[in-house]
Amino acid sequence: MSISPVGIATGAILKLPSTVMAERLVIALGGNAFVSPGEPLTMAGQFRFAEQLAHQLAPLFSSDRQIVITHGNGPQVGQMLVRVEESLGKAYAVPLEVCVAESEGELGYVLQQSLYNVLRVCGSSPRIAGVLTQVVVAADDPAFATPTKPVGQFYSAAQAAQLRERGFHVSEDAGRGYRRVVPSPSPLRIVETDIIDALLNLGVIVIGVGGGGIPVVQRDGKLAGVEAVVDKDLSSAVLAAALGARELLILTGVPCAYRDFGTSRQASLGRLTVAEAVQLVAEGHFAPGSMQPKVEAAIQFAHRPGCRAMICDPASAMAAMVGAAGTIITD
Repeated sequence: MSISPVGIATGAILKLPSTVMAERLVIALGGNAFVSPGEPLTMAGQFRFAEQLAHQLAPLFSSDRQIVITHGNGPQVGQMLVRVEESLGKAYAVPLEVCVAESEGELGYVLQQSLYNVLRVCGSSPRIAGVLTQVVVAADDPAFATPTKPVGQFYSAAQAAQLRERGFHVSEDAGRGYRRVVPSPSPLRIVETDIIDALLNLGVIVIGVGGGGIPVVQRDGKLAGVEAVVDKDLSSAVLAAALGARELLILTGVPCAYRDFGTSRQASLGRLTVAEAVQLVAEGHFAPGSMQPKVEAAIQFAHRPGCRAMICDPASAMAAMVGAAGTIITD
């Protein structure tokens, strides 16, 4: 396996804007940040976790940085797909990319309200806006021919057979049952980049690229949605580079990335160069669909001079920002 240090997503926008008024930071939250492992997903729980996160990150919002928050949506879209499947014949069908859009609205609302309440208590007058964000992918991306991204609930073998008869791609998931799998194409550009740029210059905290963004293809100058899921961290790296951000903070469920994760040789990774990170990915140290896309996104972002990407859990975020925690990848 080889990874180009000039960008995982070929064609991704890497040109810096001509005018950047302040340092910019993109914070990428995992979709699982809104629910504890083993606990049911609830709206009350999502608000509780968002409020806790807002308290942990509050010092960042009191700085002069212009900040964009992105987020995952795996558990939420899984729940939406259950609703869609259970209501077939009773309500209109909702395609996957529309579920992504709905999750952007749901979690954008949760984050927007939670940040507003916490920052008001901290004495600021926050201006926060969620932006429904579309991400352009290539219509001929190889991912469309080989769907691999698991989504939704688990099914029995009999249920999986029925889904296949209805045209869905289904695959066994680590011996735990069967799940739908969908394409996960590489993000090329974020349609609303200019809008986000303008909002940042107005002092607005922007919430965008939810769930990796709504996947669209461009045909004859028009956009059209496609049934796919784009990796949130890779889309965040594309957006951060397009906005001229110098810092990308990727928050996950562990304090840092590890080599030989889950083995007796497991070792935490602190500071890495892009070249060292590329080598570790090539050696297979990171789990596909978990830590690997986070490291790949960090590589894509940090290869530019003066940029750095940080991978850590929310509790370590402030220490990682000053280089004292997490995995930090620089050119």
